Amino acid sequence: MTEESYANMNTILLVDDSQENLDALHTMLEGMYRLYTAKNGKAALRIMEKVKPDLVLLDVVMPEMDGFEVLARMKEDKACAHIPVIFITSDSQSFSEARGLLLGAVDYVTKPYNPDIVSIKVRNQLENKLYRDELERLVEQRTEELMLSQNAIILGMSLMAESRDVSTGEHLQCIQKYVGILARAFCNEFPSLLSPAACGRVIALSPLHDIGKVAVSDNILLKKGPLSEAEFAIIRQHTTSGADILRKTQQLLPGGGVVLEDAVAIAEYHHEKFDGTGYPAGLRGGDIPLSARIVALADVYDALTSARPYKAAYAHGEAVDIIMNGDGRTMPTHFDPLLLAIFKTNANRLRPNS
Repeated sequence: MTEESYANMNTILLVDDSQENLDALHTMLEGMYRLYTAKNGKAALRIMEKVKPDLVLLDVVMPEMDGFEVLARMKEDKACAHIPVIFITSDSQSFSEARGLLLGAVDYVTKPYNPDIVSIKVRNQLENKLYRDELERLVEQRTEELMLSQNAIILGMSLMAESRDVSTGEHLQCIQKYVGILARAFCNEFPSLLSPAACGRVIALSPLHDIGKVAVSDNILLKKGPLSEAEFAIIRQHTTSGADILRKTQQLLPGGGVVLEDAVAIAEYHHEKFDGTGYPAGLRGGDIPLSARIVALADVYDALTSARPYKAAYAHGEAVDIIMNGDGRTMPTHFDPLLLAIFKTNANRLRPNS
């Protein structure tokens, strides 16, 4: 047998406290599979940690830890939970088939062994596992394709804003970086408030926060000087315009575009302030979606550290001081206190070019 053919064999772990039974099983299956053996439950679990077999033949009655307990522990371990188990029992009458199936066993064989039955049941379960693994692979592949399509939509819509102004494109990249740092730190600190899945959505969708600026005319968007009150009122409309664009996009996507729900909230509310002095709705505190609160803080930091036609960029330390202590225009009361603490702890990681 070549090394390549041996490496391609399925791996089976045989678990029985009787060496005689292990030898019998080994004789039946050797040459067709890579075989490992264990004489008790603890040894079997240790082998599974290293080997990750394709199938386990597991004796029910063993000292210290019986087969039922071994299977229960396997199901508690994500790395082993998917491994199919065939129980071995000496008496089919006393074997609790219902208990075994409830725990997740796929089948059982009785002693004394019938080699043909053992061979057929082993082959059937390995074929079933191959089918399940391929199905999982296809699901993962399709999920990845959908994610790539989703990200392409996000990128394409974000590029509409970038096409209006090169600085806007740079701004989008910086925002996603800053949002990523703040959101992940917040998720680690407060997982009950922001799950890993929600954290990923906020990061992915954050470049869409300014999509509404595509509706703002160039003479206002690119103006090299202070905006008039009327012009600023038009600029403020980019929040609701962006939300409207995304809502209309939602209607075109399968399932009502659930994936864009966070994007709508971010676009519409990323200029709201925790003390209620923001726009467009004057929301306060927890009424502002968490996704928008995260993007709002990242947006202000980026605005302070970036040069604009009407202002020079602040240094990192100056921007952090303004956010934490205020300068009259930007105040710490504008931000979620929990996020502000996260910002303070992670400020050096936000430093441009870091």
